[in-house]
Amino acid sequence: MAHAPYPMDSNLLRHSLMSPDPMRRVMALHAALEVPVEPGASSARAALAGAAAKFASRGIPFYAAHDPHYCAWVDKAVDFWQRLHESEAPVSA
Repeated sequence: MAHAPYPMDSNLLRHSLMSPDPMRRVMALHAALEVPVEPGASSARAALAGAAAKFASRGIPFYAAHDPHYCAWVDKAVDFWQRLHESEAPVSA
C-alpha cells in the first residue's frame, strides 16, 4: 500500500529530525532522503539522489538536540531534502 511521503516540507523534516523520538527521526531521514531516481532524470539529479541516500545510509549520529555537531548534521539533511525537492521541478521547454 502506498503512503504519503513522510516529510511534507523542510520545516517538518527539521522538526522530525530534532524529535526526541528515535523512530520519528529514523522514519523522517529515510523517507526524505532515499528517493528513487526517475527514468530520464538528469545525471545531476541522479548524483544528488545517490549522495543523499549515502548520507542517510550512514544513519543518525548520537542525538543531542543542543549539540552543534548534531544541529549541523540536521542542517545538512534538510539541505539535501531541499536540493532534491528543487531538482524535481520539471524543466519547461
